Amino acid sequence: MPPFFFQAGKEKSLFKRADHLIFEKRQGNQWKLHLIEMKGSVGQEKWVEIKGKFRASYLVAQAIAGMLGLDISEAVMYTTYERVEFSHSGTMPTARHGRLGIPQVRMEEEWEGSRFGLNFGERISFDHIPIKMERDMDGVLTGKWNEQ
Repeated sequence: MPPFFFQAGKEKSLFKRADHLIFEKRQGNQWKLHLIEMKGSVGQEKWVEIKGKFRASYLVAQAIAGMLGLDISEAVMYTTYERVEFSHSGTMPTARHGRLGIPQVRMEEEWEGSRFGLNFGERISFDHIPIKMERDMDGVLTGKWNEQ
């Protein structure tokens, strides 16, 4: 049985991480952390997995920052995608039931960034930016995003 810190569940696992981790230098020793997960399609189960990857990657980034003496002043999570579908299964009514004992946040609100947060024993809010991608003539997903 792995220790609590290395749970195998998708929500708290540290075994899978986001695709990209970028430290952007700001003023002084302030750094902005960008975590990027790239997906073709996102649904309810995939969203839980993505959040687990963001959680693990954030902790790894904190460890790297600690070793290098960096101060992470801001962290933003990005998900690139071609399709997103958060509708509940029509054949499984139990999929509509929320989990007990935790505040309920609609996946759409998290996805759009208005109520995105990760579980570190307590829920910590972060910015989440979904980035729509399109397939080019070669079938490669491409897209653009400009920081505001």
